[in-house]
This record gives sequence, C-alpha cells and structure tokens, in this order.
Amino acid sequence: MAAPVGQEAAEIRRLAALPWVTYAEPNYIVQVFYPQERDATAGPAPQARSQAAEGVSGYPNDPFIGDQWNMRRVGAPAAWDVTTGSYSFVVAVIDSGIDRTHPEFANRLLPGRDYVNSDNDPSDDCGHGTHVAGILAAAANNAIGVAGLASTVKLLPLKVLDSSGIGTYDNIANAIERAADSNAQVINLSLGGFSSSSRLQQAVNYALARNALVVAAVGNCAQGGWQCNDQTNPDYYPAAYSGVLAVAASDHYDNWASYSGYKSYVQLAAPGGVSSDQIWSTVPGGYDFEYGTSMATPLVSAAAALVWTLTPAATYTQVADILKNTADKIGPDPYPTGRNDYFGYGRLHVAKAVRWAYPPSLTPITSVQSFTLGGPVMQQSIRLNLVNPSDQAVWWQATVTQETQWLTVNPSSGSTNFTSPDTLTLRAGPTTLSPGVYTGAVQVQSLYPQVGGFTIPVRLQIMNTVRQTFLPWIANQNTRVAWIDSLDSGQPLNLGNDSARQLLLPFPFRFYDRTYTAIWASDNGLAFFGAPDAAARYNQSGCLPTAATPNNAIYALWQDWDPNLGGQVYAHQPDDDRYVITWYQMRRTAGDQPHTFQLVIQRDGRLLLQYLTVANPIPGTVGIEYFDGTLATQVVCNSSGRAITGGDALFLHPEVPW
Repeated sequence: MAAPVGQEAAEIRRLAALPWVTYAEPNYIVQVFYPQERDATAGPAPQARSQAAEGVSGYPNDPFIGDQWNMRRVGAPAAWDVTTGSYSFVVAVIDSGIDRTHPEFANRLLPGRDYVNSDNDPSDDCGHGTHVAGILAAAANNAIGVAGLASTVKLLPLKVLDSSGIGTYDNIANAIERAADSNAQVINLSLGGFSSSSRLQQAVNYALARNALVVAAVGNCAQGGWQCNDQTNPDYYPAAYSGVLAVAASDHYDNWASYSGYKSYVQLAAPGGVSSDQIWSTVPGGYDFEYGTSMATPLVSAAAALVWTLTPAATYTQVADILKNTADKIGPDPYPTGRNDYFGYGRLHVAKAVRWAYPPSLTPITSVQSFTLGGPVMQQSIRLNLVNPSDQAVWWQATVTQETQWLTVNPSSGSTNFTSPDTLTLRAGPTTLSPGVYTGAVQVQSLYPQVGGFTIPVRLQIMNTVRQTFLPWIANQNTRVAWIDSLDSGQPLNLGNDSARQLLLPFPFRFYDRTYTAIWASDNGLAFFGAPDAAARYNQSGCLPTAATPNNAIYALWQDWDPNLGGQVYAHQPDDDRYVITWYQMRRTAGDQPHTFQLVIQRDGRLLLQYLTVANPIPGTVGIEYFDGTLATQVVCNSSGRAITGGDALFLHPEVPW
C-alpha cells in the first residue's frame, strides 16, 4: 500500500500496532549494478571459430568454448564427462527475465511470469537475466555461441527487475514462492538489497521448507560507493539469510575479486571475473561480457543441478554440503574452521562435486585373463584396475573361488575410488600341472557400501615350453630414450639456484593456441613462455592444473633442484628442427641421487621429454600447462601417475581441445 511522502515510518508503526497485522515494513527496492562501469580493457568480443571442432574429452563444439575460462576454472569439462543435467530438472532464474527467442535456450524455457508488468511474458529488456541464464544453462554441442554449465536443465524465468535492473522485495518474494510451488529445485538470485525484510525472509523459508536450494549473490559492495548506499561491505539480502547458499566472486587466477562481499555467511566462491577479464555469456540477441557476483552465482546453481541430477533423493542441505566439501581452498587467507569470509568453503569445483555425487560402484571385469606357463616360465602376473566411477570409496574383497592351487590374488581387500583407483594382481604359478588348459575364477565383492560384485574368469595354458618373450607383464610402455648429448656442443647456462634465463628459439613454436619465439629455462626443471612472474614459486612443485604460477610451462621434471650441488643446465641446437634444454646431474640436497633429463622442442609442434638417470619413483611434477592454469596434461605428480624410469622418453603435443 502507498503512504504519503515523508510519512512512511509513521504509517508502518500504525499498521504494525493493529492486532491482525503480523508485520509491516517498506517494500524495499533492489537494483543490480556492475562493480564499476564496464572497462574497455575487457577487450573486443571473442571471434567465433570459423568451424566448430568436434567436442573432445568433455569439451562441446560451441565455438566460444575456448573463451569461457570460468568453465575450465571450475572443472566443467571433466564434470560434463559425467553429466550435463536432466531435462526434467528445473532451475528458477529470478532476475530481469530471459530472451525467449535466443537459440541457446530453445525448448527449455518453461512458462514464466513478469512481476514488473503483471503479465506472463518474462522477456528480458535489461540483459542481466539472459547473461546469468547463459552461464547457468546455455545449450551445449549446438555448434553456436557458448555452453552453460548445466546445459540440459529447464529454466523457469521469473522477471522481477525492469529495464534498468530495478525491482522490489515483494516481487522477489512472490517469485521465490512461485518457484517453490512450480517444483524448481534450485532458485538462482543474482540480485539483492541492503535491508532485511520479514516478507523476503518468509519467502526464502517457504522455499527451503519445500526442499528448494536458494542460491544468492553476496553483492558487489566490498569497496562501497554510492550504488551501495555509501556503505562498505554491507549485508546483502537474501544472501544473508540462514539456509541460503551465499556466493562470492573470484577472478580468472583464483584471486578474491576485490568488489565481492566478504561476510561470515559466504558459503562458496565461483569465477565472477573483474573489469579487465570478464565473463562471456548470452545477452538478448547475442553475446557479451559482464562481471560481478551475479556471474558467479549461476555457476553454483548449475553445479547444484548437476549434483542433484545424480542424487535425486538428496535434500537441499546435502547438495549444498557436497558443493562445499569438494570446493578448492584457494587464496592466501587461512580457513580456520574450514571456511573464511572471502571464499566461504572454497572456490567451486564442479568436477569433484559430481564425482562425489556419482553413486559408488565396481565396474565389472568380464574379459578372460589368460596365462601361459611352461619350460622356464614358471609364474606370470596380470595387474588389473578396480574402477569405481565415484569418489565415494568402495571397500572390496577378492577371493579365488576356483583353482586355488595355482591361482592367487593380491591384495585380498582394499578400497577404490575414481581419483585413486585400486589395483588387483592375479598371479598364476608355480605349479606342477601337466600340459593342458585349466580354468579358474576370482570373485570380487563389495563390502561397504554393498554395491554388488563380479567374477573374473581366468584361463591357464600349460605347455612343454614357453619362450619368455611372450610374457604378458610389461612394466613400462614409454618410448625409449634417444639421448641427445649436449655436454660437448651445448651452451652451459650457469644458472644460480632458483633462477631462469631467456633463450631465443631457432624457430617459432606453437604452445597450445599461442606462438612463441623465446623460452625461459629454469634451474628447477621447467621451461616457460613469457616473462618471469615475481610472485611465482618456481621452486615449489605442485600438481596440474592450478591457477598458482608458474603457468604456461613445460615441466620436464619440476622440483627444487640446486645447481650449486654440481649440476648444470645446457641449451643446444643439434639440427634445424630441434632445440634441446638439458638438466645435467641435478640434485635437491648434497646426498641426493643425480638426475639427468632433457626437453626437446621440435619444429613439428611436439615436445619430447627424455630421462637418462632419475630416481624411482620419480620426484616432482612432469607435464605441460596452459597460460591460465585451466588446462594441463599431467604425467606425474608427487610420484603418482605414469611410471617413469631412467631410459624412458615420452612425447607431448600442446594443443587446445576446442
């Protein structure tokens, strides 16, 4: 109801005093705004690839997918290998509406409501809601534009903001209640206001009571300003209400976005971009850049939709807990109780979330495992991976159920999950059996949770003689080293400890999607493109990919080597088509085994890593990483991964998968 100008407070007091009035309060105004004016340093719009490539390894064929760094940062491609959502799942977008004619939302927009104009046409005349919706659920693999994180869910557009991005609490509250009544399981609110409201909180509680997850932006007022009612880091509603999953913003490189609200109720962070590095998504009639906590929030809503698709019986709190428990702890600030006010429980990692949500199981091994014994060959072994597609561990037990005299299994029990699959070794022999064919079986059963099991069929052939060259056990399938000696004709770089030197390449080299004519060689077993970063920790190896610098690098054997302990780094051009960097007799400590390895940069675009003498297991990190740390090929990290020993070599080809 309306009140005379200047008499609002008095009218509220009068109404509140009436015995039949539960509460009386202003119908507060909200306005979405960008943290600051759009910055020209965001650069021109990306150019769509003239021909969309086939989607590979989780990457769809949408031509702008390479420009969606926010998707890579949260692990979206790996999540898409598991799920893209469900057409039966509904997410409500309470915003300025959605462009109903945009091809990215074809056949996935439910009939909505326009609370601004009191009609049933929630078309977007502002642009904010369409941008949010594209991040959340733009179609994937349709060979146009961008891909949303949950590209197959249905959207319920509820328009509460006008063409200027202004709306009222009452309209927002009505939209929240309608979303809950329309079976929307996730409600996205990339908006908010600075005043608490009984009406708004009542609507949030209504939705939570119906098991809807309410996801809301924490606001862009960390630095204050007139758009923030001249308040610095004010409370922001509905994000501040209990039960709401409040979302803060991070940037491309996992830094806190300095505009993002920092509060005790922040639950998660997600990429929202900054003025110079914004988020590319849909807008009415096309695509554009925007940034803010509004852009971070739909990533969390979409991730919740993916998790809930895999766990349909879950409650909203269980879904939220999965997202929080699988988030990456980023930034320099500690997480003393598992969270902090800048990132909540961490930056969203949707790939980890869906792998945790995926129901645990044991993938059956049904192929016959064959052994051949005879003559000098008295024993053979076969190693099998026990695959569980979930990161929830399955505890298992293995038992030989047929032919226990010549067949053994080791270990007899253990646990396996997707990230750390367990291995099972079957061993045949020794035996005194006569020549012939024998069969056996190994039964694998789940102990907890009880998700079934399977029987592995085994075949043994005993022959009078067997040539040992037919042994099936191959410990390593790497290319053998063709070492290039750099000691005589190579240039010693004489690097000090924790230092690097720039080297001019004899030919342009394309690393992922950029071409370079120079490279920096570090004493710590890596070579990188671009100038050194003063903040980079070149002597602290870690697993890939990571936003932490160094990035844009080739990690031949990344470790804290000290050349002052007798090592040397050489550069060498043996011919027109190859350029070699060799780390010779590198040690970490005085008593360390010397390690000698080299990087061969080839004109054909391939990288050859060669290892002459290395410890087993190999220390440090081996792989390559994209410039922003959102894409990498990791071979080894902390002794985990592909086995590399002295005499091995491997090829890597740095290409983008889009």
